[in-house]
Amino acid sequence: MSWRCPALQAWFDATRTVNGQYRHLRLAEDGRARPAALQDLARLVREAHADARTHWEQLRGISLDPLAPNAADNTAMPAYPDSLHTITIQGYLGEVLAGLIAENFAPHGIEDWQVPAFLFPTHVAALQALERRRQLGGPARPIPGRTGDDALAFLLNDDGFVSAWLWGEAKCTHDHSTKLIGDGHAQLSAQFYVPVDLTQLIEILDRRPDAASRTWANRLRVLLLVQTQASAPTRYDMLVYVCGRGPVRSPNWLSTTTASPDYSGGRPLEAVEVHLTLDFDGVVTTAYPAHTVNRA
Repeated sequence: MSWRCPALQAWFDATRTVNGQYRHLRLAEDGRARPAALQDLARLVREAHADARTHWEQLRGISLDPLAPNAADNTAMPAYPDSLHTITIQGYLGEVLAGLIAENFAPHGIEDWQVPAFLFPTHVAALQALERRRQLGGPARPIPGRTGDDALAFLLNDDGFVSAWLWGEAKCTHDHSTKLIGDGHAQLSAQFYVPVDLTQLIEILDRRPDAASRTWANRLRVLLLVQTQASAPTRYDMLVYVCGRGPVRSPNWLSTTTASPDYSGGRPLEAVEVHLTLDFDGVVTTAYPAHTVNRA
């Protein structure tokens, strides 16, 4: 499916600066466009998690939908993903926004990025956490985050083959954290020439019944044959930092002209900061309507 969303584009005032291989993008909320954007965001977040929800529902034979009647049944599995801890939900929101930014805000000046799927089905710790709560009860607790790529987007050439790929690393906090920013840049510095989650992404696409997804899976299988950096498609990097507290001394948390010293990748890098300062928790609970925010 396409993740293009005019309401999302209208939600943010975008300010971009370009300095050689480094680009900076600040996305600040426009309150007037917020209601329509949040409505669409909730729909897109639900779709982003559909592969994971469908797969796990098929395995268990029950619904994990947070809006389903059995979501309130104490004998049933807690709803996915809304029943997970707020730290996990914030991380998920960051990953979804990274994919949406790839398709809606032209990182690196490229408008045709495509996100074939999100990698939420690979987060096995999430399903384990829900099973623990089913058996033992109690509140949601923090769990290890999903390893690997946060969001992957691809550019196709005229022949339908992948000519470039975008690694989006997302960090999301209700406040502000310089450590998260540094960690994200350090992770993007890894010298992978094809995505490390490529086989997992292919598996997700292969489980879908539609022909378009199978076509995407076959395109990505070609990348598994790549053996060297020289023969790989061009890689672009993107850090997406989502925060609920805006900077005071300047409009930005990140430099508009220079890459972070924690980034040593040497590739084209776009640093995106998303300021959800009007009501961060309101965004979280709109995107995940059955979630109760818990910062304990």
